[in-house]
Amino acid sequence: MKAFLFFAIPLMCTCVIAANANGLVVINWTSPTIDNLYSVRMVSASEGWAMGNGGTILKWDGIDWHIWPSPTTRRILSVSLVSADEGWAVGDSGAVIRWNGTSWNDWASPTAFQLNSISMVNASDGWAVGSGGTIVRWNGKNWSNSVSPTAGSLWSIHMTGHDDGWAVGWGLVIRWNGTDWSAWTNPFYKDLASVFMLNADDGWVVGLGATIRWNGTAWNEVASPFGGWLTSVFMLNTNDGWTVSNTGMIFRWNGTDWNNCASPTTERLLSVSMTSETSGWAVGYNGTIIGWTGTEWVPELSTSKLMLLLTGTTLATITLAHKASRKREPIRLITSV
Repeated sequence: MKAFLFFAIPLMCTCVIAANANGLVVINWTSPTIDNLYSVRMVSASEGWAMGNGGTILKWDGIDWHIWPSPTTRRILSVSLVSADEGWAVGDSGAVIRWNGTSWNDWASPTAFQLNSISMVNASDGWAVGSGGTIVRWNGKNWSNSVSPTAGSLWSIHMTGHDDGWAVGWGLVIRWNGTDWSAWTNPFYKDLASVFMLNADDGWVVGLGATIRWNGTAWNEVASPFGGWLTSVFMLNTNDGWTVSNTGMIFRWNGTDWNNCASPTTERLLSVSMTSETSGWAVGYNGTIIGWTGTEWVPELSTSKLMLLLTGTTLATITLAHKASRKREPIRLITSV
């Protein structure tokens, strides 16, 4: 008679169990949602948010991603955080929701247009952009419409301060100078999906076969590592940054070139957010969430990958993704006769 000593794992995600012909039992812990996730932003390595279809909101608490109560069923496309107690997100039909440190709540919006991206300067100053050239601004009390220099769709915005910021879209680049938004010549005539500014003199834009860098005076094209859609860019510093694609490909900037990094997914990745050189997340279609460990990208929500149930007396080692540190540690399963 065989006795098995198992370990317990909290059932925080959907568990799918299957056995193959060799007696290998695969326990696949999946994401807490199958909804497309459009935006992820981290407050720190132990706190962050991801949002998507149907008003889906996920929170990272340092151990797990889990579903958080949402005040809306509208698709949420972008989230920006001022602090652990202050944040905003925007989406379809002018959706605006606010985080107060305890809950996300609906907020009055000045537009019914789709809002694609949001960037907060601080608790009393922020911007969001969207379809039809929509630009709205937060003044610490309410959101209001701002004059736009374009009627084209704007897909991404990033502010460096009260008097400087950029927004991009389909063949569009516009800039805020502290007084008004003005159209900026797009010398590359490429459709652009994401902008990230380190400061007023250094930033990046990515899009369809495009990686373009701002040097404080002009935008200059840098050799792109991918001819398709680069959907999101996030820079840690001038020599370290990441961009993801709609094919699941991931690329890292080393100060000189963009280099391909091994990706654990072929799903469309739509947003990337880093907290350090050793910690960060990317999200995308069908609830895809992957985490950077400092050496590789892994599907963090696959808590337990493999369990070996062997006949006879044996000692099997199971590798678990240790979520608190995001390092793999061995855990023992003993079977005996």
